[in-house]
Amino acid sequence: AELENDNYEAQATDQLAVALNNLDARSQDIIKARWLDETKATLQDLAAKYNISAERVRQLETNALKKLKSAVSF
Repeated sequence: AELENDNYEAQATDQLAVALNNLDARSQDIIKARWLDETKATLQDLAAKYNISAERVRQLETNALKKLKSAVSF
């Protein structure tokens, strides 16, 4: 069962990487900045960076997370 679990995790990681690469560059950056970086960016940080509203950043983040979640669900 241990090997099966490791294989499942590796497969999920691969699928997540592929799904992340399928996002547009801005969505990728938002996910990385909000979830993967050491220092998490705020919605306001990203809104200023992309010259869009914080609400729009939140919408882009939500849509990107949905895509990532559907890509790794078995």
